[in-house]
Amino acid sequence: MTIIHTLGPQQTDSNRAAEYFVQKHSDQDWTISLHASFEHILMNLSDYADDQLLIPAAFQSKQLQLAWGDVHYLYLRQLALKETFIYDLDPLVLLENTLVANQVGYTHAATARLLEQYVPGVQVQTASSKYLAYQEYRKNGQYVLTNEQLITLMPYERQIARIEVPMVWCRYQIKEDD
Repeated sequence: MTIIHTLGPQQTDSNRAAEYFVQKHSDQDWTISLHASFEHILMNLSDYADDQLLIPAAFQSKQLQLAWGDVHYLYLRQLALKETFIYDLDPLVLLENTLVANQVGYTHAATARLLEQYVPGVQVQTASSKYLAYQEYRKNGQYVLTNEQLITLMPYERQIARIEVPMVWCRYQIKEDD
């Protein structure tokens, strides 16, 4: 059995992409391991030697100050790129809570600039997943850029945009420590 590590919870695009990958490669026995953040996976790669990592090419981490390109180069000794494929993200939606006027918007780090493009002057707060960004927005946000499947549109909310995004996914073999 091969374990493939990616971002959870189950509602994430990463989990859906992993499920798609596993279905397409059903000739092998796979287990999907969901993590609270990609940062956790990357900081503990030695614990997952011989397993796999599934990460989107749009990966961005404010915590580690890394984008996917940085991960690809900086982790050459720990990660071997095995395959890429295209799998669409769940459509993104930009919502505004019309009862709040604090200019605070929540999203994932990878989509922070997209949020700024649609809402100039927004004070972006990032979460480790779009699912968690939506949860934070529900507490005190004026804006959120999240997955369409996650939302329950309330009467006081307005949908500003719906954005369809194809994504490149990268599957890596996690190497043994040197």
